Amino acid sequence: MSAHLPVDDVLAPAPGTTGPLVVEGVVEHGDERGRHLGFPTANLSDVAAVRLDGVYAATLQIEPDAGGTRHVAAVSVGHRPTYYNRDGLRLLEAHLLDFEGDLYDLRVRIKLHVRLRPQHRFVDTPTLVRQLRLDVDATRAWALTNGLESLLDPANQGAALRRRVICARSVDRAGRAQARNAARIAAIAGVVRDTLPDQVSHALVAERTGIPIGYLTWRFPSVEDLLVLG
Repeated sequence: MSAHLPVDDVLAPAPGTTGPLVVEGVVEHGDERGRHLGFPTANLSDVAAVRLDGVYAATLQIEPDAGGTRHVAAVSVGHRPTYYNRDGLRLLEAHLLDFEGDLYDLRVRIKLHVRLRPQHRFVDTPTLVRQLRLDVDATRAWALTNGLESLLDPANQGAALRRRVICARSVDRAGRAQARNAARIAAIAGVVRDTLPDQVSHALVAERTGIPIGYLTWRFPSVEDLLVLG
């Protein structure tokens, strides 16, 4: 298990066994909603062995008794609440990374290694798609961390890395902006506290803090707004 992923539960192995939880069955036809969203899935309806709904980092083997190929998969287990609330059929939906093909009516063996997150109901399809991309990236990162590079297409590893770097930079920029804003507010509050209320003005605060008066009048349109900080 990767220590770098936000795992919220440790999977319980099947009674009398150790290791990942294993689900096996024949791939069934579904409503093909995943394909329309850009994330085609292999679906199994017998998921009684999976106690917790959620999204998992997994491996999948096609026709395991015949020694079929193994793949990394992002797996969702649940009622698909974004579209069906709690009324949807509980399914296991496995999206195979770097795979193209038809798995209908083939037997697959799926090993659920890490639960990445619980099931959520998203407000709309674009929000769900953004989260699915994050789930696939997290699954790829788990596979790379656990020595499963041979099951992935190297051409796609660079794109996933770039997305993670861009995301990290965005978070860093947001953090710096929040820190600058907090420092400005603290400086403004200090001036307001040290000044008699009837003497507080935007010009005075700008002079004593060096903060542009345009920012002050935008952020605090009236002197009363400034006085609240004191």
